[in-house]
Amino acid sequence: MYRRTLMAGALLGLMAALPAFAQTTEIRFGLIPSEDAEKLIADSQPFIKALEAALGMKIKPYVAIDYSAVVEALKSDKLEIAFLGPAAYILARDKVKAPVEPVARGVMEQTGKSSYRALIIAHPAQPIRNLGDLKGKTFALVDPASTSGNFAPRLALHKNGIDPDKDFKSLYYSGTHQASLIAVKEGKVNAAAIADEVYDLAISRGQLKKEDVRIVFASDPIPGSPFVIRTNLPKDLQDKLRKGLMAIGNVQFGKLGVVKAMDPATDKDYDSVRELIAFQDQFKKAAGK
Repeated sequence: MYRRTLMAGALLGLMAALPAFAQTTEIRFGLIPSEDAEKLIADSQPFIKALEAALGMKIKPYVAIDYSAVVEALKSDKLEIAFLGPAAYILARDKVKAPVEPVARGVMEQTGKSSYRALIIAHPAQPIRNLGDLKGKTFALVDPASTSGNFAPRLALHKNGIDPDKDFKSLYYSGTHQASLIAVKEGKVNAAAIADEVYDLAISRGQLKKEDVRIVFASDPIPGSPFVIRTNLPKDLQDKLRKGLMAIGNVQFGKLGVVKAMDPATDKDYDSVRELIAFQDQFKKAAGK
């Protein structure tokens, strides 16, 4: 009940802060909370400035308290574009029925790819060498709508005979990948699920040493987080937003690092993520949850 109240309050706060879209001179850009909101906006300024130059329009960034609030803001026509996690996009389009479609996903300079992986990391002092060793331990997920921070690790755990809702000593959602990483590093939890790009960025920034955590699992590649636009916007504005996003390159974007270029994104690209979500839904139904 507390979480629902918190989410509702966060959504109401975001809605109140977002004026009705009356002109096409400013674009409201929703960001999922991958790290502290102020830091995320500050780190994203190079990308925002580049997009403003490509569009010839002002960009107003908004960071909500969780993934769901960004999705609801899109559905309520309070944002024109957003950066969503893959699972958050599927939830927005398929379950919430928000009028959105993916346009682009960033090709990262460090990897040369527009995909990433889910990691499960453990504190090196813990006797955790594989997924089977996680039973009875404390564990952190990121957000219920996170692909690498919830859906992908849950599937991996189930395949290894672990029910996350029953077999851990404790299980909680940290809210951000960064918070989960810090929780493991500082020994507040025994293990956690995070995106590999968050791990790589912490290493490159000197915030983490490889010996600070142990990687015990890496998923298959996941299609990169999509930049989405609302499909109920005027067609000429949609076209302008698509062209502007696809023109972005060689620019820093928040926790992701340098976006070298953009790959076009389509709804079909995320069918593998749909399968992750469908698996979780089927498991919950079978378990009577």
